[in-house]
Amino acid sequence: MNVVTSREVIHNFSAVAARVAAGEELTVTRYGKPVLKLVQLPGAELSAADQAARISKALSFRMTAPYGKTFERSDAYEE
Repeated sequence: MNVVTSREVIHNFSAVAARVAAGEELTVTRYGKPVLKLVQLPGAELSAADQAARISKALSFRMTAPYGKTFERSDAYEE
């Protein structure tokens, strides 16, 4: 049984979604107790090439900086 915490889902949603899109079934826990089961939608099976493309696209969003620059803490506040 593949288990992820609710915190992990919140902070790494694109990676978790990519795992589910790849066919994994994940159980989400909260305070150590299972609360959700994430599965791929029926009929949503993709070819291996399409599946790999979606996974790489989902993971690439996390690796790119927003608007072409590195986010800094001061960007979150008005001057």
